[in-house]
Amino acid sequence: MTALSHETALNLAAHPLMWGAAQLARRAGPLWRVPGLGLIVSDATLARDILQRDDEFTKTGPGSFARALTAVLGPIALGNMDGAEHRQLRAAIADVLTPARADMLVRCRAAAVQMLQNELARGEPVDLVRFVRGWSGRIAFDVVGIAPPVGREEASSHDIVRLSERMAPVLGFREPSTCRIRYARADAERLAAYFRDGYRRPAPSPSLVDSLQTLGLTWEQALGVVLIFVIGGTLTITAALPRIVALLVDSGLFTRLIEDPTGIARAIDEGLRYTAPLPGTVRIVRRAAIVGGYRLAAGSRIVILTRNLARDPQLFPDPDRFDIGRVQNPRARHLWFGAGPHFCPGFSLAERELEAVLEAIVTEKRDLRIVKRRVAIGALLPSYSQLVVRFSDRSA
Repeated sequence: MTALSHETALNLAAHPLMWGAAQLARRAGPLWRVPGLGLIVSDATLARDILQRDDEFTKTGPGSFARALTAVLGPIALGNMDGAEHRQLRAAIADVLTPARADMLVRCRAAAVQMLQNELARGEPVDLVRFVRGWSGRIAFDVVGIAPPVGREEASSHDIVRLSERMAPVLGFREPSTCRIRYARADAERLAAYFRDGYRRPAPSPSLVDSLQTLGLTWEQALGVVLIFVIGGTLTITAALPRIVALLVDSGLFTRLIEDPTGIARAIDEGLRYTAPLPGTVRIVRRAAIVGGYRLAAGSRIVILTRNLARDPQLFPDPDRFDIGRVQNPRARHLWFGAGPHFCPGFSLAERELEAVLEAIVTEKRDLRIVKRRVAIGALLPSYSQLVVRFSDRSA
């Protein structure tokens, strides 16, 4: 199978109907009005404009992701907020994930990456999915500012990712049933248990808990923010890292990074564009508006397919080709991580995590091969549930 075939399999396993609809939407053009679903946007420039105007196009309301988010995590969870309240909260936690802070967080967990490198160097097979779950879970504890239970650090790190993965599908495009929300709430309570007691104690600065405590938020008020950071921070990198490594191997481009490791940053940019970890997002029209020539009434739904934005031929020539030499169009500016007030606060951390792992693997200067892979079924973010890799015997 080709790299494109494996990517297709991942998307079909996660969202068979949505993936098919996204393919149709690309053929239909920049905008496609679908009765019962809303206005589907595949044009990157128009999407950026919509995402930057949260006073006109809100994340809340009937048909939005925010309803399920509020039902599971409570009213203060960033992704279900807009306007001044959202901006104030984002400003208060701005120091938690600056590029410098992200770099420090990754360097503090460098021992795990070194262990990964050592295992591969010895010729051992390594499941990258299992590795990144444990690693991202531990970094999530560091971001929040609360340590996992003593003696159970690794198990706890895996557990918070497992709980996040179980909860995530409730936050997708389909309206969740009452039963699914009940199960998600139970998982949210289990996830919250890792952080509740620690919230009552002083936290290191800068950290998420320190910022929320400074704001004067009680645990009940801060719960949603803490959990959305854990869910978003772990799932994005857990989905993206194995997919990008698989793309590099399947396309035969891993050897180019061995020959020129300075291309890692550009390869990551292209990998994130190509995989577009979060397939789509939704906005609700706050008041009557005209979007791309379409007249939309208040309450209308706009579905922005971020995967299609990353394939916009106006910004990316030959968009379906995975090209690690591609210079990203500055007009895109990592659009698959959002834009405007809701741009993903963890982008710098995800980027730095990807760099650290790829640098460690490439340093060995040996070809990498995939021993075993398994796609995740029904995941919110298309991903592998297992990706076992090992170095080949041939030296570069």
